[in-house]
Amino acid sequence: MYPAELTSPYLDRFSAAAAQRYEALGIERDDPDRPKKIAALNSEAFGAPVVLFCYLDRTMGPGQWGDAGMYLQTVMLLLRAEGLHSCPQVMWTMYRKTVSQLVGADDGLILFCGVSAGFEKEGVPRLRTGRADMMETVSFIGV
Repeated sequence: MYPAELTSPYLDRFSAAAAQRYEALGIERDDPDRPKKIAALNSEAFGAPVVLFCYLDRTMGPGQWGDAGMYLQTVMLLLRAEGLHSCPQVMWTMYRKTVSQLVGADDGLILFCGVSAGFEKEGVPRLRTGRADMMETVSFIGV
């Protein structure tokens, strides 16, 4: 799901964002059941009533994977325009064979991700994870 060689600063940012998300949901870092609780939340689509699964033809390359990400961002923005919330979930790729069997996807397709969608649940803490400064993440070349 994530590169095995993920290094700083990406690993640091990922870890910090994950800690913020799960702390907001009441899952402490030293909780021995933490992995099970995180897996349960993800597999239950965080309580959303709908999960959209995005597949690509197996012959597609990195450019088309990038296109799919931009397409899904548009879908998520359209959901917000209708008053819905969504969450992209790459974790579904760990269960790609089971998901493919359940939805009837043929072998020529590969699961890109799932997107849970539904109305915001009242009483759940709202969280905006930290963001790196633009100057840390963007390089302007030739300027």
